[in-house]
Amino acid sequence: MWRVEPGNYAMWAADDEMTLEGLGTGVAPASARRRGVRAAGALAWVRERLATTPGRLVLISILVIVGAVVFGAVATGAEQSRERATKSARSQTEPVLVQTKNLYTSLSDANATSATGLLSGGVETAANRNRYLGDLAVASAALSRLTQEAGTTGNAPAALATIAEQLPTYSGLIETARANNSLGFPIGAAYVRAAASLMTGHLLPAADHLYTTEAGRLNDDYNTATSTSALVTFVAVSAGALILLLLIQWYVARISRRIFNVPMVVATIVLAGVSVWGIVGLVSAQNALQTAQRNGSDPVEALSAATVLLSRAQGDLSLTLVNRGSDTADPADFKVVRRVFERPGGLIAESSALARRIGTTVAAQRFDSEYTAYQAKASQLAELENGGQLISAIALAPQASAISEQMTNNLAQRIQAAQSRFARAAANATSSLDGLAFAIPLVTVLAAVLTLLGLRQRINEYR
Repeated sequence: MWRVEPGNYAMWAADDEMTLEGLGTGVAPASARRRGVRAAGALAWVRERLATTPGRLVLISILVIVGAVVFGAVATGAEQSRERATKSARSQTEPVLVQTKNLYTSLSDANATSATGLLSGGVETAANRNRYLGDLAVASAALSRLTQEAGTTGNAPAALATIAEQLPTYSGLIETARANNSLGFPIGAAYVRAAASLMTGHLLPAADHLYTTEAGRLNDDYNTATSTSALVTFVAVSAGALILLLLIQWYVARISRRIFNVPMVVATIVLAGVSVWGIVGLVSAQNALQTAQRNGSDPVEALSAATVLLSRAQGDLSLTLVNRGSDTADPADFKVVRRVFERPGGLIAESSALARRIGTTVAAQRFDSEYTAYQAKASQLAELENGGQLISAIALAPQASAISEQMTNNLAQRIQAAQSRFARAAANATSSLDGLAFAIPLVTVLAAVLTLLGLRQRINEYR
């Protein structure tokens, strides 16, 4: 700070903040000076190279290396994102979704089968018993596989734990009901009701959560595998690399008075080849996976939903009779299920539309006729039950159950056919990308080496 005195000037620092360092006018740190020196040196080196033709060719060689790295990384990344999603849909999320479908449908069918089998108060038929035990075996197998493959997805561990803990309790209640029925004790019906309540209140909601989670994962894989972003990225980076090579060849031809540089021409050809291969592979994989979704997994989901609702409806019919006129919840639920099937755009309409799309209209028409017959039997049962004729209703119930079983078998065959279509189309999708993950980096390196070789020939001419 300056202090003015007569005839004299003197400078003094009022405090530490008034030093040069405090004012921010100190010398820059050594690291900053070194960075500045390096930047200035690099800029000077580039300017020096640009001043001569050999120097410009050296800079072009560096550009080729950088371009090769960028092309290889971006093109491989685009191909790998498509390939990972395609393989995941084929071998992970779709098979796991099928297991969640098997778990839900087997649990739901076990509930309907047990209620139907124990409806009369006696011991169920051997066929009914075997179907119930088969459902439990399918549910246990699906649960075991899902614990291994879907156990870390979202809230899947909690849902799996609920099913694993409650399924033995459910089967225990059914066995208690069966034992009481065989002895002629009417309390068996109460155990059936308790088992059904456990199934609909805990087991099926947990299975539904698993199904919803895995359906979301499969949809994410489809979105990634069929998105145009990977294809657009691959096309853009391939076009950029080819344009760069052509511009380099044009420049080399202009300064050397030669039309062709053989190594660069070969580099352009091999790069164009792998680019075309990649584009065709990505498009083919996208189309094949769209076919797998349209003709495979979409019908599987719709037909699986129909299977679940059908077993739910059969369970409602049986439990209504088990409760012997005191039940209001199950008849109401039966009406809800019927609306889901029959409303405009409902499952019957969706199933028919899918059948027309994939050429399975005969099976769809057979299901429609069986469904009409089933609803007619259900109406007869409701009239008898409402009229107090429970014995007649119980005697008629096996006919409705037989039609329901026919419909379930029809749906199972259509689901199996849809899964086969999915497997074929998904295999085509993955095979379309075979070899690209290896070919892209290999051809990139080859094209870069050939281009550098061609540039080196021109550089050596100036020595």
